[in-house]
Amino acid sequence: MELALTWNLVILAVFIMLFAYNFLLGQNSTLKLILSLYIAVLTSDGIANILRQFIFDPSPGLRSLLGENYEQFFTGTRLILFLVAMVIFVVKGAFHISVEKHDHWALRTGIHAIFALLSSALFLATVLIYLSGNSFVEGMLFAKEITIYQESLLAQILIDYYQFWFSLPAIAFLVTSFLFDSRET
Repeated sequence: MELALTWNLVILAVFIMLFAYNFLLGQNSTLKLILSLYIAVLTSDGIANILRQFIFDPSPGLRSLLGENYEQFFTGTRLILFLVAMVIFVVKGAFHISVEKHDHWALRTGIHAIFALLSSALFLATVLIYLSGNSFVEGMLFAKEITIYQESLLAQILIDYYQFWFSLPAIAFLVTSFLFDSRET
């Protein structure tokens, strides 16, 4: 049996690895990872936009130095800033998550699986959007032009519905907050 390597297969493999990693982290660490993803997305977009608007756009010398690689520079900048910020927030973030344990193990496991799934989807959607040269803050301009978007249905779903993937974990936080007992033990 020969298995052809396609973008769908690569995305699916990365998604499964991220899901397993999130599941191994535990529920509290997965929630911290999701919050760190949100903060890292906003941080990387904000810093990249500040660099572009206040340093590179007003300076024709810097823009001409980058030449045709101007957009690729900001694509790489966003991606690197995102990954660095995410690692810093996860490892050294000054916040801790402690979710109350639900009485039934199956519900706890199901909720954890949902958060692991959402964390994986949010991470993949963010990386694909940054690789396409776009930003969460600025919106989608160039996504349909990249090869992975044209060749992968999964990439199309992750990029086209990025607002959904971005907002779904927050909605899940809200919904699951009603499932846990908030009394002190």
